[in-house]
Amino acid sequence: MPRQDIHDSVTFITGLTVGVLLGAASALLLAPQSGKRTRRDIARRAERLGDEASQRLGEARAEASRMAERTRSETRRLAKDARKKVDETSERLSEVVDQGRDRLRR
Repeated sequence: MPRQDIHDSVTFITGLTVGVLLGAASALLLAPQSGKRTRRDIARRAERLGDEASQRLGEARAEASRMAERTRSETRRLAKDARKKVDETSERLSEVVDQGRDRLRR
């Protein structure tokens, strides 16, 4: 290998090595935080998300209970109204039947 080619290769490898080392050092120096801190932050965020999910689940359950109670109440009201209508209709029908019998007797 000619001497110039060796020199060019060494220069390239030296430059590449220095560049890699500078890049790694820059990454370490400029990283926003350590791995340990990052893991701790992730754990805290996961805990907060879990707490928030639990809170929202509780709120959803409470709302479902309120809706179920409103539905039961409305169902009872509708059933009461329906019974009242059936009773009124039955009473009216009985009156009509009685009137029909009276007319037939006359």
